[in-house]
Amino acid sequence: MNDVFKFMLDLEEPWKLADIEYDPQEEAWHLFIDFERGALFACPYCGAPCKAYDAEKKQWRHLDIWKWKTYLHARVPRTDCKQCNKITLIPVKWSRPLSHFTLDFEAWAMRLMAEMPVNAAARELREHDTRMWRIFHHYVNRAMTELDVSLVR
Repeated sequence: MNDVFKFMLDLEEPWKLADIEYDPQEEAWHLFIDFERGALFACPYCGAPCKAYDAEKKQWRHLDIWKWKTYLHARVPRTDCKQCNKITLIPVKWSRPLSHFTLDFEAWAMRLMAEMPVNAAARELREHDTRMWRIFHHYVNRAMTELDVSLVR
């Protein structure tokens, strides 16, 4: 079972799947991701390899697995970069900063919202519609800023 979840999450070093728990009352999977002590992370500013200074526990809603809600839990490290003298929270590849969802979940939510009303997509995903609207507005606003309308008259 551990190998199936590892394959689905596509984790890269130094990340590893540390534990899997199933909560029958909540009907949810809880996947715990961690890193080895002494692991190196690239500084987000200068790219220098840095050790974890400390870590912050975070949780994200992931795509449902076998009809059950799935949550990722991870200790996300902060690094103390000696080259650029910055203490920085390392970005994770499975989620955008300040989001409580994985990128896969957000992609599926956007796909559903393109095909049905946001409230219906929220019911399908078993999330509150205001959370779906936040996802929607984030990606629409980003697309609008990247849109070049300089030639439109």
